[in-house]
Order: sequence, then structure tokens, then C-alpha cells
Amino acid sequence: MAPLLEFLSRLRVLPEKHTRAGAHTVPLSILDHTTARFALTSAVWYYDPPSQESRVFSVESFTKSLRGTLNAYPQWAGKLQWIPYDPSRGQRQGRVCISYGLPTDPGVELIHTRSSRTLASLIPSTGVRMKDGAWFADNYPSGDLLYPTDLALHGGDQDGLPSVSVQLTHFACGGLSIAVRIVHPVADATSMLRFVKDWAAVHRALLDEQPPPSLAPVFNPSLLDNAASGDLRATAPDPALVRISDALPMLKYDWWASGAGCPEPMLASTKVPPELAGAELGPLGEPAPWDTWDITTPVSHLLVYFSPSEVQSIWEEASSQLPAGTRISRLDALLAHLWRLLVRARGLETSSELLHLGITVGARPRVSPPLPEAFIGSPIVLVTASRTGEALAAQGSSSLGMAAFAIREAVASLTPEALGAYLHDVAHEVNPQRFWRTFLGTRHSTTTSWLGLGVYDVDFGGGVLPRYVEAVMPNLDGCFSVLEAGPSSQGRGGLSGRGCWYKEPVCLSLHLSAEVALRMLRDPELRKY
Repeated sequence: MAPLLEFLSRLRVLPEKHTRAGAHTVPLSILDHTTARFALTSAVWYYDPPSQESRVFSVESFTKSLRGTLNAYPQWAGKLQWIPYDPSRGQRQGRVCISYGLPTDPGVELIHTRSSRTLASLIPSTGVRMKDGAWFADNYPSGDLLYPTDLALHGGDQDGLPSVSVQLTHFACGGLSIAVRIVHPVADATSMLRFVKDWAAVHRALLDEQPPPSLAPVFNPSLLDNAASGDLRATAPDPALVRISDALPMLKYDWWASGAGCPEPMLASTKVPPELAGAELGPLGEPAPWDTWDITTPVSHLLVYFSPSEVQSIWEEASSQLPAGTRISRLDALLAHLWRLLVRARGLETSSELLHLGITVGARPRVSPPLPEAFIGSPIVLVTASRTGEALAAQGSSSLGMAAFAIREAVASLTPEALGAYLHDVAHEVNPQRFWRTFLGTRHSTTTSWLGLGVYDVDFGGGVLPRYVEAVMPNLDGCFSVLEAGPSSQGRGGLSGRGCWYKEPVCLSLHLSAEVALRMLRDPELRKY
């Protein structure tokens, strides 16, 4: 039997105007530093074969258009590295920078592979998935279709590793997948989608023999740092700003206090970096509750689809349970519905302990002054909604509205003033990766929304839109993402790609304990609306 994936080639792609603008070394932002140990920002776009000529999906065309796109993203071809720790010069530990414009730049990795399978044998069509209402993706070999690679900050002490990897896989049916993997400090999902849409626009122009479009991503990490309050260069943080930061609804598990009970794969993160030996570390914080997370539990990947009418009904019911004038979003309501289902599926309906839902929030429009929409980096913050299991699962009450309001309250806490204080606090931390602002397992979950990014509205030419887009997340119990369910009926647009997300079907991509996922799917409350 032919192998599922066959390696064909690997090369490094550099911008066309690689060293023309000279060499640069740019420290990344306060929030970029906090994501240095995060999982990669990653997605895979799967396309059925085009009806036009084969050059639409040719490796040569993609290589040329990628090189042209990198002219606007030269830092992505550069070297991501740790800034040397030197307190005498004000260089704190655990910070990263990018150097680019040098002959030694690692470039963007481009891998070419081939699969013996057809897309139809691996992934149901969009119509089938939405008609069925759910898809257990356990038999879809997502990880096996990604060729192994080492990226900066993730490849041990290897020098000269790229921070961005692109993989093109041609399938037996003539279809194609485009996998993008980016080290998180370089790009969050919003940055990744801007890049992929820019690349698609350059590729279409190349195929049509038209001039390339003008691209305008904004790479200026200092814009985010300028939103921080207080003096970032002071030897100690401002106590008043720290108090504001500490009042935010955030978890703060201290890796360096979490060695006891830590699973072996994560144990290295609990060690204080050797270069901080003798430094003032401050008091140890709250240890991670390892007893609530069994990482050996089998995890399923379940995708659940909701129609616009279901989302509207969930929102209307949640809103009706709240005092007049209290506003929640449709996403608040949808996540509240998911949270309550999860409590039931995990058997925590009578729990008097707090359960936590971590919510990833983009900082671009929330800091003062706001960041440009085209800002490139990883300006994200994690806040947490917390309620008891018995409150969340209560029947015949206002528990849906209460859960939605808890989510809205957590997100709304990120005012420009609070974010300014938080940035000040994080900038002064001994190490910005020391505190884990979320957790997983039976009492914790974390969610990320890709809604509004138009992930299905990416056309590389030939009028072919994706059959399926995977928001690649760690396959860990309690890790969720929310995204569009398929191509927009409203046509391709800018980064948003569409109008109101809730006027289209939506997908909840859930990584859950296999038993919990099955119980959730069988819960009659799932399709109550």
C-alpha cells in the first residue's frame, strides 16, 4: 500500500528584495514575548482540484508567489531568537527579537509532499458535514499529513531555524492542501490570515498575468508597547498598576511552582532558567492543578455545526434571562451554551467548585491608541470566566444568561486602562512565560475565536474555495476554537471576508476527552434550539 504521505522536497524561500533594505533587529512586543512557549499558530486549507489548467496548483507558481508576498513580510524570513539576558543593560530574561535582511536569514520553509489518498476519502464535503450537524474527525489523519519540521524556539538549541513553515501536499485526486505553521510570537491567527489572503491575492495576480497587489501589513511591535502604562524601564513595577493588573479575571498558575505532579512532557517548563540563578524571582505563585488533568486520557476531535437560526435562538434565550439593558454578544451566548453542555458531559452538574473557561481576546482594538487592523504579531490576552458547576448546569433557571454574562464580563474587563496596567505588569515580569493564564482538564477549558477572519474565503486561483479548513490546535482535553463552517454566501471581501458571522453556519472545533465528546453529542440539550 502506498504511504499516506510521501516527502518530495524542502527549500527555504526568501523575499525577492531580500537584503536591499539593509539589516534590522527588532525586539518583539510585550505580548509577543508571553506566547514564546505557546503551540504554533497553524491552519490547513484543503482544496478540491481546479477545473482550469494545472498551473493553478503548481509548486513553481506557489514558490514564485510566496517569494513575492514575502517582500511585504521580510521579517518572517528572518531569524527569531532570544535576546541575551543582560540586566546591566536593561535586557530582561525570556524576551525575543527578529533579525532580518541578512544573507544568513533562514527564510520561510516550503515543503512539498504527495498523498496517495483522495480528499473525498479523508474529509466529508462541507454540505455533508453541516447536514449531519457534527463530524468526529478522529479518523481524519490530520497530524500524519503534516510533515515533521523544526521551527525557531521549538527546535532545541538548533541555530538558523525558520519561524514559518508552509507545506504543499498534492492528493491523488488532483486536490491540494496548504498547511501554514508559524511560531506564535511572530503571528496570531489574525496575522496568519492576513498573510494567507495576501499570498492568495499575489498568486491570483501571477496566474492572471497581472501586476501584484499592493500589500500593507504593519510590523511595528513598539506600537503595542506604547500602549503600556507607567515606566517600562524602571527597575521595579508601579504597585498601583500591578494592583489593577492583578484585579483582572485571569488565571495565574506559576510554572516554577508546579513541578510536583507535573507530567514528564511538561516538566522542563517548571525549571527556573539557569541564567536566572541568584536573581530575585519574587514569591512563588499558585501551582498548576495537575490532579484535575490526566494527559493520558484519549482525546477526540469533534466538530459541531450550528445554523444561523440556532445561534439566534441561543442568543435570544440568553438575553431574555438577563436584566433589561444588559447586553451580550451572540458569541457570548454560543460559548455559554457550549460551557453548560461541557459541564453536563463531564458530570460536574452538582460541583460547588469553580469551573473555568479561558477566552482568548485580541488586543488590537482594545489598547489605547488602538493598533492598526493590519498590525502583525501576536497581540492576544487570555481572560477567564469562572462559575460553579451547579450554577452553570441548573435547569429551569437563568443559567444560560448567567454563563453568557460571565463571559461578557470577563472580556469587557479589558479596558484600555486595564490593558495598559497589564502590559506594564508583564513588561516587568522576571520571565514573561512564567505564568500560565489558562489550563486544561476536567475543570478548565480554553477557547479561541477565528470568527470574522473569513478562513474559507481564501482563493488561490481558479475559483476554488476550500473544501475544509482546519484550525490546528493541540489535541488536548478542553481546547476549543470557533470558526466559520464553510465559504461565505456573501462573497470574498477583505480580512473579515464577510458580513455578520452569525448569518452563516458556524463550527465549534472541540478537542475533548473521548467519553465526554460522545456524551456531549448525545445530550438532547445540544440541539435544543
